[in-house]
Amino acid sequence: MNNNYLTPKETSDSLILTGQNKARMSTEKRLLMSIMAGIYISLGAQGYMVSYSIPFLRAAIFPVGLMLIVIVGGELFTGNCLMTFALVQKKITSGEYFKTLVQVYIGNFIGSLFIVMMLYFSGIYKNPKLSEVIVSVAHSKLSLTFVEAFTKGILCNILVSLGVWFATTAKDTTGKLLGCWFPVMLFVFCGYEHCVANMFLLPMGAMFDSSITFSQIFLNNLVPVTIGNFVGGGILIPLVYNRIYYSHS
Repeated sequence: MNNNYLTPKETSDSLILTGQNKARMSTEKRLLMSIMAGIYISLGAQGYMVSYSIPFLRAAIFPVGLMLIVIVGGELFTGNCLMTFALVQKKITSGEYFKTLVQVYIGNFIGSLFIVMMLYFSGIYKNPKLSEVIVSVAHSKLSLTFVEAFTKGILCNILVSLGVWFATTAKDTTGKLLGCWFPVMLFVFCGYEHCVANMFLLPMGAMFDSSITFSQIFLNNLVPVTIGNFVGGGILIPLVYNRIYYSHS
């Protein structure tokens, strides 16, 4: 074993162990950590909004959310999709797997809505340029077809789950931060769709445009994006690498 990082096979072994630990976590702890993850991703998304006019800068700032989760602790739906490794290795049950993902998703949403309310009452969005941009971003996301949102969701969580993989590979803080930064920066720069970020961006837009409803937020964006995120990070990456590292055929 290298002193500075885990090999790909060692990393997948570590992800399996992590999946077991996530599945056996108490509901209270899981919800608290998932609420904090929603808060951290929303804070990164707010940085994305403030720097929106400079594409590379907004892509460079957004990964702070995942960095906070990895270093401080948090449960993020998109990263937890990698629990599929533990599921297919029969280290956790399907009941534990789906219960964990659902509870984390709910907690992420609660954390995101908390930051929406904090920013709304802070007066930051009294800046008309910022409120106009958030409404424009929300409408752009809601105008995607199901296939577009689904596909962008897949592409997003290929990269986010690999960001988690990179961070797991690294054994030092600098390596974990860089591991988070590169894949997540790429997904934002390319304009893919992340369900937890959208749990902040879309309700924030709805605060300044009454034509945006929560049914639109769910049906037009969160449903297809969440499914796509799950396919990218919960099926494609773990099933392919499970076959590569654990198949004996």
